[in-house]
Amino acid sequence: MSSSGLRTIWAESPAHFWARSALNPKRLPAEDNPAFSVGRLAHKLLLEGREGLEQDFAIRPDEWTDWRTKAAQVWRDEQILAGRTVITPADLETVTSMAESLGRHPLVKAGILDGFVERSLIWKDAETGIWLKSRPDVIPNGSGDYADLKTTSSVATRALEQSLASFDYAMQGALVGMASEAVLGIPMQSFSLVWVEKTAPFCVRITTLTPADLERGRLQVRAALRTMARCLEAGEWPGPGGDRRDAEYLALPAYAAKRIDTELELQDAEANDNTANKEAA
Repeated sequence: MSSSGLRTIWAESPAHFWARSALNPKRLPAEDNPAFSVGRLAHKLLLEGREGLEQDFAIRPDEWTDWRTKAAQVWRDEQILAGRTVITPADLETVTSMAESLGRHPLVKAGILDGFVERSLIWKDAETGIWLKSRPDVIPNGSGDYADLKTTSSVATRALEQSLASFDYAMQGALVGMASEAVLGIPMQSFSLVWVEKTAPFCVRITTLTPADLERGRLQVRAALRTMARCLEAGEWPGPGGDRRDAEYLALPAYAAKRIDTELELQDAEANDNTANKEAA
């Protein structure tokens, strides 16, 4: 069980996890899209450099500018069958610019992304008996300071806060900490996210998760593990509604309700003013 699976159980439902789980003999095929390809390329170049790039990726030849021709489609399908991720020259140019921008950051120069790259840490959870896997981008050489590379559309504070909440990165960081202690015997001292923008000017920002958020993430991990253990035992993988058989109330979010109430109050006030003006006339 990996971080992504636990986060799917927590944020969506056991049913969403089970639909694509390797444990499910009737699982759906893995999704892929150009954004995933660029993300994989970014991690390869930014963390490992160009060594081995040709083995994992195939760059579309300049003779084709799209995939409309039969020859281009045949070439692309051959590369995919060979196990390579297909990218375009523009993808490579973009990620190269990201790498250059990343390399100028003082903390990157100081080695925040140095260490053992993308090694799996595997252990058995004592409480549930579920085998867990954490695959940090980088396992630090001698400290408990972990860092994970993230590509993003913006490194503005509001955008990063939204990403932190939407993708439950605190759960990912918490699982890394659990893995470090269980497998390596090294307590995690910190978990930082190294953000780099996917478009010009390719700004870089490095943020460290707070101890409070990491503890919150650890509790989320434990809750997701217990849910998975129950599902494995029962052989049932419910959706977001659980096993409810009747209807349930669904209220507007507080911010939406407040916006509507405020607009209604303004319209009532305006209507009262109009009535008063007519009576005065």
